[in-house]
Amino acid sequence: MAAGGRTRDNVVPSEARRAQARSLAAEMFFERGYESTTMREIARALDIKVASLYYHFPDKEQILFELIDSVMGQLSAGLQDVIRGEKDPAVQLAAVVVNHVVLHALRPRESTLGDSELRSLTGERHAAGLRQRDDYERLVLGVLRRGQRQGRFSPADPKLTAYAIMAQSSHVGTWYREAGRLSLRQVAETYVTLAFRMVSAEPLPRATVAGLVDALRAYHEALR
Repeated sequence: MAAGGRTRDNVVPSEARRAQARSLAAEMFFERGYESTTMREIARALDIKVASLYYHFPDKEQILFELIDSVMGQLSAGLQDVIRGEKDPAVQLAAVVVNHVVLHALRPRESTLGDSELRSLTGERHAAGLRQRDDYERLVLGVLRRGQRQGRFSPADPKLTAYAIMAQSSHVGTWYREAGRLSLRQVAETYVTLAFRMVSAEPLPRATVAGLVDALRAYHEALR
């Protein structure tokens, strides 16, 4: 075993090593910044040679891309799962908020990187990240427009409202703590209330929102 209980690279399965590297890199990118973190520093923190890290990843950008790809894919899949099974736009909007809040609370480093470091990707990686972001934004905007067509929502501007809802929900990843003053359910319920005020919608029963929190938390925890 290496210092600190880490297993030597030559006895760790490749996928396990890649996952370990991504997790540690996410922490370092989040705390130090992507540009300020080097492959050599990541390798040193893993207690492996930098050449071994390059065996698993061709460059630092690939690690960032995989982190962003993973969290954006999970964010979209969680929302799509609810939308497919629920026709009420009000419940769909609550799911938008709950899904966003829960994932940012459970995977704060990766989700914050997905929000802030997409600009650091280049070429096809950047294009792929933009496609994922745009696809997700279309899902959220589609919920708002369905509610507007049905007379359930009155957003001042649907697209700007979608951005505002996503932006305030994303911020949870920077401050939420499991042992904090409010539970994750309470935080999500509050953000749902704020979103519904933005679109002048009637509030949902607390039990409906609580059910969404429990279901989406279980979904995202299973994928951590």
